[in-house]
Amino acid sequence: MLAILGYLMIITFMALLLGKKISPFAGLILVPLIFGIAAALITGVPFLKTFEWVYQGLYYAVGSGGKITTGVAPTITLLLFAILYFSVMLDVGLFDPLAVMMIKWAKGDPMKIMVAAAVITLSVSLDGDGTTTVLIVTASMLVLFKKMKMKQIYLAAIIGFGNSVMNLVPWSGPMARAMPVLNIGPKEFLLPVLPGMVAAALLAIFQAYTYGKKERKRLGYVKGQGILTQSETQSIIDDVTLTNVEYKRPKLIYFNLIMTVAIMVLLVLDIVNGGILFLAGTAIALIVNYRDLSLQNSRLLANGAEALGPVSLVFGAGVIMGVLNGSGMSAAIAHQLVSMIPHSLGGYIPLIFALISLPGLFFLPNDAFYFGLLPVIAPIAYSYGATPVQIGVASLMGQAIRFASPLVAFLYVLVDRTEVSFVEYQKEYLKWGFASFVLQTSIAVLTGAIPI
Repeated sequence: MLAILGYLMIITFMALLLGKKISPFAGLILVPLIFGIAAALITGVPFLKTFEWVYQGLYYAVGSGGKITTGVAPTITLLLFAILYFSVMLDVGLFDPLAVMMIKWAKGDPMKIMVAAAVITLSVSLDGDGTTTVLIVTASMLVLFKKMKMKQIYLAAIIGFGNSVMNLVPWSGPMARAMPVLNIGPKEFLLPVLPGMVAAALLAIFQAYTYGKKERKRLGYVKGQGILTQSETQSIIDDVTLTNVEYKRPKLIYFNLIMTVAIMVLLVLDIVNGGILFLAGTAIALIVNYRDLSLQNSRLLANGAEALGPVSLVFGAGVIMGVLNGSGMSAAIAHQLVSMIPHSLGGYIPLIFALISLPGLFFLPNDAFYFGLLPVIAPIAYSYGATPVQIGVASLMGQAIRFASPLVAFLYVLVDRTEVSFVEYQKEYLKWGFASFVLQTSIAVLTGAIPI
């Protein structure tokens, strides 16, 4: 019953969004509260327990053996101060040279702009953090999309899809969760995944190429001429470089660049917590770039208002994840998915698990999938001769469509920044997400990473 309730909760939320009956924030809060109270009544626990589950989703939960799992609070800290930091970097003009370079290189060609967006996304996504990728790519590319009247949904899909490909690196969420469960190291895990990642990265470039062709046709691009005249191109450059000049600090560009690179390196190496890095970075950036105390306060307040929308949505994501986990819906969904595997097909468990990961990683939080479902599946697979690496590779395949799930917090930052609706983004992303799943799974089967 709890599994059915869990499915219904996600489906209800999505149906309300599709029908434009509720905002994402209200839906993320109210729908899980209603279903959480229903789950409490069904399981015979006090309905006030629902609010305890919400608390656990937001802050922390203490599991068996005293193991503590964190909610979305660390993510919110990272998100809030990452937005504040990169907003300050936008104010001071750190990304102006990159934007100007892209404008001049593109010469009004939508194809070049699309491909540039894909390449930047794949490169920046190496840090394994979706929020950072969104902020950097939109900072450098969104002005071009707007000025050339290109479809911003394409930029959203490019960022989401490119980030899903690089989300498979060992220091990102999925592999970092699977490694301790399966007791395998990053090198032996990454090597069999790499061929599929490379193919998916090429698919990301092809995605950008496809969008570029569509936009060339829609906008009337003529090869060699460009959509923009020289004066229009210069006007865009002026908009980038001459807007809010009172906040720009061109003389400090190298300091700001070195500090940003240092933060990104420390983030990738996981030496210091990302939220603390951006917290300290924001403070340093404000003090160094704006000696005037009133200017520091005004920029903090202005950029803080911009951060409020996406941060509130991550709070909402914590509510729905807390109810899923605390009520037992996640565990029930996990066991229901396991029960679907016929005993006669035991030799194909890695491939079956790859297929199960499609709905599993859409309907379940990463923690529930890798710490709830994977430990149940793995021993069954081992009894049929599968290795930890094989079952680990299979567990990653569904990540191709995970970046359309309403449970992925940074996606709300993505749709907010690119100014598209979540449902519109989902529809566009899933076209490429399913193709990526088929591509990566097929390559894993052909290379023997997933045995059949």
